[in-house]
Formats: sequence, structure tokens, C-alpha cells
Amino acid sequence: MQLSKLESEMYEALRRSSVVVFRIRDLCLLLNFSKIKAYNLVKALKRKKIIKRVGNGFLSFADVNEFLIATTINYPSYLSFWTALNYYGFSDQTPNKIFLATTKYTKEINGFKYITVSKNRFFGYTKIGDLVIAEKEKAIIDSLLFPKYSGGIKEIKRSLQSALKELNYEKLLNYAFKVKNKAVLRRLGFILESLNYKKDLKKIKDHIGKGYELLDPGLKRKNNLNKKWLLDVNC
Repeated sequence: MQLSKLESEMYEALRRSSVVVFRIRDLCLLLNFSKIKAYNLVKALKRKKIIKRVGNGFLSFADVNEFLIATTINYPSYLSFWTALNYYGFSDQTPNKIFLATTKYTKEINGFKYITVSKNRFFGYTKIGDLVIAEKEKAIIDSLLFPKYSGGIKEIKRSLQSALKELNYEKLLNYAFKVKNKAVLRRLGFILESLNYKKDLKKIKDHIGKGYELLDPGLKRKNNLNKKWLLDVNC
């Protein structure tokens, strides 16, 4: 598509800067443009579908990966939960939102759902190309911590079943203990046993504490109590 001289100037300057997302004020500083001039150029490039709005006042080139945009808008954050399970091929369901873990509360932005976790649980992520994403093992543990952001326990079970041959089992257990959440240990132990995977189940069982938790906290209680794992098996 034909660009004007000013449009080309802005386009080339942004490409050279390697920015992922930007705001009008960034354009003013980068190109020494007035706010009105920058706004009009953005409007023109949006109309030509070269750039797009990505929420919260941010803009990006139309060809930039949504995952990359999501982690850049809110730093620090990493892709996890259902998004990571689908990315790794453990879940064949494509979520209608992009789910990320972050340490600071952030409202949902343009379909990017940021889940706040404590700083001591913000670990176990890696870089694949330009993407910051949970390691396979951490994606499972994050999902067990907040099942509703991964399609619920049934979807997590299917994902774990698909993932087992690819996971570093020692790392999976290490991460399960590191998040220091008894519900995660109970859910993990219950699902592994239901999949007839019995390695180190006693180690998990010895640290599940007392009292009952819901297997799936997104569903109603059923009082279908599993005494071994101290879970109300409500799904």
C-alpha cells in the first residue's frame, strides 16, 4: 500500500527502533512531531491496516504476534495457564483469551487476561524466541493453582495426560512444592493417581495438610469426599 512521505518516515523510524508497542507520546519523542501530527499519522496508518490499537492507549504494528504484545504491555508477565497448555500442544482447545501470570494487578486489556500471583510464585518461565512463557512443568502447576484459567480440572487432567511423556517429572514436583499451596499438591496427586501414574505419590501425600479443598474451585460442592487426597471431587 502506498504511503505518504511522512507516513513512510514514521513507519521506518518505528521499525528501526524495534519497539513492540508504543503510544502517541512515544511517536512525538521519537520523531519530534507534535501530538496532533502524530495522531493524524496514526489515524492514517490504522486506516491502511499497518498499525492497530492493542488497548490501554497502546499501538502496535498489525503483523506483531499477539503473545508478544501481551507480555510487553504489562511487565513483568509471562504466558501461562490455558494459553501455555495450548501453545505446547497439551490442550487442543484454543482459549478465547490470552492468559498470563504477573506480579501486579492489571485489568484485562483487549483479551489479555493477567492473573496476579505473588512474587514467590513468579518463577519457572523461559524465553522461546521473543516470547516469555511458562516452562511446560510450570504451566501445569499454574493451572492447578488457578484451574478456572485453564478450562477447569477436567481440561487440566487431559492436558497433564498428554504432557506426561514430555515433562521433567522431578521439576514438576519441585515446582508443585515451591508454590507452597496444599490444594495444588492435592489436585496433582489426585490427577496423577487417576492416570495410574504412581511415582512419588507418597511424597506428595505426606504434605497435603488437613481439611478439605474443592477439586475444581470453579464448581459447586458435591460433598463427594476423597479421604486420601482430602478433596471434594466435584467434577
